[in-house]
Amino acid sequence: MDWLLQDAERYRAQIQASPFFKKLARAESPDDLTWVHQLIHQSREFTQALCLRYSLCRDKRYQAIFAEHAFEEADHPDQLVAWMDKHGFLEGAEPGDVPATQETINSLAFCWRSAVHEPHDVQVISLNVLSEGVALDFYSAVIPVLGRLDLLSGRYWKVHREVDAHHLQMGLDRCGDVTPDSPTGMRYQRVLWHAANLYHQMLASWVGERVEQLAPLWNDGVPSRPSRLILQPARRAVRAVQNTNS
Repeated sequence: MDWLLQDAERYRAQIQASPFFKKLARAESPDDLTWVHQLIHQSREFTQALCLRYSLCRDKRYQAIFAEHAFEEADHPDQLVAWMDKHGFLEGAEPGDVPATQETINSLAFCWRSAVHEPHDVQVISLNVLSEGVALDFYSAVIPVLGRLDLLSGRYWKVHREVDAHHLQMGLDRCGDVTPDSPTGMRYQRVLWHAANLYHQMLASWVGERVEQLAPLWNDGVPSRPSRLILQPARRAVRAVQNTNS
């Protein structure tokens, strides 16, 4: 489903233009990286949600995929804690002592809900295509900054750049050939938009900013793929006029 990956990339491009990435590029010292205390919440609970997703899955088409994803993420929180400790971000405190922002909690709640309640194909859209895509952009931007500040050590950061591009496409081939304006395609579009907004707001909160909601792509006026949400009212209006004239 190339259209789905393309939509995800368009949302991700908007997120990369947000305050978090702008402030990240200007970081001059570890004091500009206090968002790592939010990252530990995200790392821990996202990994736990992936493990729960696998444990609840009874569909053999997805079991091996969900198991691989959970296994490859399992030790990432511990790697992050070790990095934080090495570079003085803990200073006797416990990782996670800094409370999560409300936006971080909202994003993680979405991940938990997806793992527990959503069909497996929808989980792939939210927890793989969008979540891992945002992660790829995040780590690709952070790694050069850490290198510049002489803080790049251990496996935690580099392993994400190696695996996230793979993780974002895991399971997508199990979703079938879904068209964007089909009922399932529209559901996928809404999930992408919802997840993108939650990550957009979460990352902005990590640098003390608030951001406006991203506009849904199915209303962006792209003529090559008008949405059913736009076409249906127009068609009803045409039929109403035709019925009046008949």
